[in-house]
Amino acid sequence: MVQQLDKVDVVTVGVGWTGGIIAAELAKAGYNVVGLERGAEQKTEDFLQTKDELRFDSRYELLQNLSNETVTFRNTPDMTALPMREYGAFQLGTGLGGDGVHWSGVTWRFLPYDFEIQSQTVEKYGEDKIPEDMALQDWGITYEELEPYYDTFEKTAGISGEENPFGGFRSDDYPTPPMKETPALRLFKETTTEMGYQPFMAPSANPSETYTNPDGKRINQCQYCSYCSRYGCDFGAKSDPIVTVIPTALETNNFELRTYSNVTEVLHEDGVATGVRYTDLTTGVEYEQPADVVVLTSYVLNNARLLLQSELGQPYDPETQTGSVGKNYCYQLEFSGQGFFEKQYNMHMGAGDGH
Repeated sequence: MVQQLDKVDVVTVGVGWTGGIIAAELAKAGYNVVGLERGAEQKTEDFLQTKDELRFDSRYELLQNLSNETVTFRNTPDMTALPMREYGAFQLGTGLGGDGVHWSGVTWRFLPYDFEIQSQTVEKYGEDKIPEDMALQDWGITYEELEPYYDTFEKTAGISGEENPFGGFRSDDYPTPPMKETPALRLFKETTTEMGYQPFMAPSANPSETYTNPDGKRINQCQYCSYCSRYGCDFGAKSDPIVTVIPTALETNNFELRTYSNVTEVLHEDGVATGVRYTDLTTGVEYEQPADVVVLTSYVLNNARLLLQSELGQPYDPETQTGSVGKNYCYQLEFSGQGFFEKQYNMHMGAGDGH
């Protein structure tokens, strides 16, 4: 029998960066927030002496286990959807903090053009440059409107960086200086400068110096050990939710964290979410948690799947380009280069966003 719980102001489905930020900000404002995380609790102490490449690089311990729960892919609606059996570009996190624990720390801002990509493309190149079947649209908000929130996040996370000469305006400097240059980076910088380019250090969530954020949370100085992507930081020197926003939320006493809580349905009436149904994975007991606001804060594919199985929202139809659930999914793009040099470089020393 499903057990009914008392209503709360807000419930988040997933407690990573997004769920943690929402929990911290709303809890500080006095709202009662419940965070449902289907994985285990994680702390910095759990990663001490765990630079184990077999465990994390090969067996993906901090990633969603694809043998238990995978995602499926197809290129057209008529194709048979096939399961993903091994990780490629995107790597879904598991456990408290989500993939904010095992991320490399790359923390770019979108460009002003990205927010108005449809209108600015038309203005600059004409409507005929956009194919009819391309789902291209403006965000509905501008870079200028979002900039204060970029600034707040960067100060919460202690982001290290320097001015991007090609980016949008900044209301303030990065809270910590850019990362140190490795020998390989120094060669790249010197060479590209001689070629007339403007190299700059990318923004990084591996702070270049010990930093205390506005909520009083300390993030230690990066040790340049290179164990960032797919690893938790045993130095507490990577900006992640378990050292920043989640402790901030918990200290308010307005936030309740429930781990091993797997949400299976968003409850709704007349198209409006009213709560969630979830299972306690340690006991098998099923609960219904009513809430004024339900926020889906897990990975976007899991969010879309939960909406679909809850029959909430209109699924996106690529033929008619109607509906919104599952529309315009995309993942981050990365750039890299390879070359052969007479001199040998130790590419292992560095940081996730500082090679």
